Amino acid sequence: MEAAAWFRVDPRLLQPVASLMQHGPHLPLRTDEIITTAVAEGIAARCGVLVAPTIPYGAGSDADRAYAGASIVGHKTLHRTLNDLVGGWESQGLEEIVLLTSNGYGPHYRALVSTIGEAVRIRAVDINVVDLSSVLERAGPERAGEIETSLVLHLAPGQVRTDLIADPPENPLTGMVRMDGSEPLPLPGTNGVIGSPKASSAEKGKRIYEYLVRYIGDRLFGEKPSDD
Repeated sequence: MEAAAWFRVDPRLLQPVASLMQHGPHLPLRTDEIITTAVAEGIAARCGVLVAPTIPYGAGSDADRAYAGASIVGHKTLHRTLNDLVGGWESQGLEEIVLLTSNGYGPHYRALVSTIGEAVRIRAVDINVVDLSSVLERAGPERAGEIETSLVLHLAPGQVRTDLIADPPENPLTGMVRMDGSEPLPLPGTNGVIGSPKASSAEKGKRIYEYLVRYIGDRLFGEKPSDD
């Protein structure tokens, strides 16, 4: 009854969509879930929007599957799941649904942007496209690098193996990345890190988190009303 009453007053919903895959030796497999959920909940609190439970599994590449612990669904499976959810929510009166993710793999994001409904407005947002260069020491492609490590140090410090934080070697054969969709992927046989986790800090993660919540939230739902 409370959900029905909420939908009548504010027919908007924020749906976080995460993934479970390797993020180097120092970050947990559920790094995407930690980041996406926290940003979604921050936006919801700032903008007064209802947030749904995070979908913990997403699409990934063969390179991601090669690392133990990765739990990946096909992009068609993810797309079907999202369409089914949207159809149910639309029948309950929702008019706008935002799908938020921090998984930059091309087919994963395409599953989000191709989700459709009969009348409901659907928007997809990839946290990775937000320009954070102003707060970074080494901006560039990353996996388990400066951004993600800083965010998890701030959001879930107990989940970070700080003793295992190390930048990848400078050897060009192991430091190279290849592109699959729109996300950088580590070469097979490496520890899965791209970028510079050693440049991370909890304080930097706090600044990044607050900026993401403010930037994404204000552009999706309008600036937060003044307290004056």
